[in-house]
Amino acid sequence: MKKQFLIFTSTILFAVLFYDQELGINLSIFALILLIAQLVMQPKLLHDKKAITLVVCVVASSFSNAWLLSVVTVLSVVVSSFVFRYYVVDPQMKLITNAFNFVLSWPAFVARIFLIDQWFEFKKEDSKKTLVTIFSYIILPFCILSVFFRLYISSSDMLSEWYNRYEWNIDGLIIFTIIFGFYISFVFWHIKVFDFIKIIDKKLNLNFTKEQEINQKPSFNFIPIDFEVRSGIITLVSLNCMLLFFVIVFNVENAQQTIQHISEYSSRTHSQIYLIITSVFLAMVVVLFFFKDALNFIKNNTWLLRLTKIWIGLNGFLIASAFYQNSVYINAMGLTYKRLGVYLFLIICLIGLVYSFLKIHQKRTNYYLIDKMSWTIFYSLIFCSIFNWGNIMTNFNLQKDTVDWNYLASDLTGNEKTLIDYYKKQNMEVPEFLLNRLKYYEELPFLSKQLYYEFSEK
Repeated sequence: MKKQFLIFTSTILFAVLFYDQELGINLSIFALILLIAQLVMQPKLLHDKKAITLVVCVVASSFSNAWLLSVVTVLSVVVSSFVFRYYVVDPQMKLITNAFNFVLSWPAFVARIFLIDQWFEFKKEDSKKTLVTIFSYIILPFCILSVFFRLYISSSDMLSEWYNRYEWNIDGLIIFTIIFGFYISFVFWHIKVFDFIKIIDKKLNLNFTKEQEINQKPSFNFIPIDFEVRSGIITLVSLNCMLLFFVIVFNVENAQQTIQHISEYSSRTHSQIYLIITSVFLAMVVVLFFFKDALNFIKNNTWLLRLTKIWIGLNGFLIASAFYQNSVYINAMGLTYKRLGVYLFLIICLIGLVYSFLKIHQKRTNYYLIDKMSWTIFYSLIFCSIFNWGNIMTNFNLQKDTVDWNYLASDLTGNEKTLIDYYKKQNMEVPEFLLNRLKYYEELPFLSKQLYYEFSEK
């Protein structure tokens, strides 16, 4: 199917779905139609396991967005749709290089839109003729007619009255919607993988080549490999001792700490956990540094491997300690997005340590770890978009003795009906702004609706 047909059809569809609407079910409909169009054009994708997995991601994020919109659901719909699109264009391209290409595609639109022979799929010898035809037959006559049309209308009261009576109500919003829809449709359908990104992509491999295994070169030309190994051993022995001491102090300190001053405890806990996450991230960087090339294959690297695995294990124990500390914090003070986010980052860090271990154990390249972590982050985004976290946090926090009503009612969405039911059961007065917010969402037009407010029990 011609690209220009897909681009213009998607633009019209975008304008119909989004003109004078809020984000809601319209975004999900748009994403699902784009998905179906690609599957219809290439039915063989239904026999590709990776493609099916990505299709499930698009469908799951689209339905979760239609159920209850949030920043996470919108982001997951956009990201999953483009990840699938890039996979359709070139299944061999890596996720990380596709991400860079995706970012560059948006500003590149300004130049690529003028390459009409490419996205209209004309032959090069016909492109100049096509431009001349469009300018001569459409643009130039339209501009001249517009000037004289306006001149004649302003010179005649009868024509002016007729024009004002039947003038189309074309406002700036519809023009902006069409332009923005064309922008998105162009970038989506007219995928262009830049040449320098193709070159980088080909150099990224999960495994070392035979040549790399044989030609063992040190990281720095002025340091022999044996010295580099000893340097790594000294560094890791020092790091392990330091980390072991910190883990002991961290757990003893937290075991003795009591929750008295909430603000101080909250600030201290978050600072500690953020530092731990940073520490684990740097631990993965250390692994990438020492095992990027030759040190994977030299014969006398046994102790370096053991110390690195101990280093990874201690960092894993540190994550477990931070996980427990965050759980104690939540049990005492309730759930918030920030505290759930801590869980997410700790889990991602733990997965990163697992892949770091596999990288050195299986002697993989640094890109192996980067690739696995990029997919981990992608699937984490899809997972986070599936659940109504606002309602989950509300149900959890309402079981506590002390409840931050302002946070539940003002900072969370998707929990209005749960809160109203709780107020009624406790014979408490339901806040007026909560009822108004619920009514507002229920009265939105269909394309702007969120299905949570339509099908949940009232």
